Amino acid sequence: MKRFLMCCLVLVFLLVSLGAQSLLVSLVGTGLDALNTQDGIPVEIDGERVYLGGSTLGSLKRTLRNHDFQQLSFNYRLELYEQAKVGIAWPAFKNVLVGFGSGSKLQGDLGGQLFGQIADWTAATTIGVGLGTYLIDLFFIQLFGAGSSTFDDPLKDFAVGTMAVGAVLLVTERLIQAVLPLPYGTRYNKTLRSGLGVTKDGGDALAVSLAVVPVINATELGVQIAGVMRFN
Repeated sequence: MKRFLMCCLVLVFLLVSLGAQSLLVSLVGTGLDALNTQDGIPVEIDGERVYLGGSTLGSLKRTLRNHDFQQLSFNYRLELYEQAKVGIAWPAFKNVLVGFGSGSKLQGDLGGQLFGQIADWTAATTIGVGLGTYLIDLFFIQLFGAGSSTFDDPLKDFAVGTMAVGAVLLVTERLIQAVLPLPYGTRYNKTLRSGLGVTKDGGDALAVSLAVVPVINATELGVQIAGVMRFN
């Protein structure tokens, strides 16, 4: 019996170690991605090439603060906004479906990505420990109590309880992951619109600047007045 219990402990610790190692690799990869990200839309401003979008919200704010994008034509700024804005619906869905902060990664939300990775690996490790313990109990421990009707199996109770906790944790943190892209995407796009000087729906592209320039043409029938309408 002691030998089998030792095997149980070794396998449980092995599962925990594998989960921790995978989490560490994932976190290191996220940090390296953040340091080496050079994505974005190249824009020429005052003879300097500037990359807009494809970065974190903090990086976007610094870019907009250090460069005057509003010197560009409105149509070009509107086009830049359409290309650089981040999605919200698909990242939220991907966070639920795939998890591990994959949807937040699409938005450039490093905090949301790290939360998803840590939460998912924690839930997966918890479920894995419970499942591994249950299988060990099923194939080894229960063999010794099969002949006794009063056999008490606390290891099985521990395994089932651990898997239940892991499942609840998984559902809860996936719901939180689904919410994270909503405020981040809203703040990101609002900052981008403000820096580029465009409205949410691009409606200011239809703003009319009306200047009436009278043109008087003397004809046999009377006087003709013409007006000029300029569109920004």
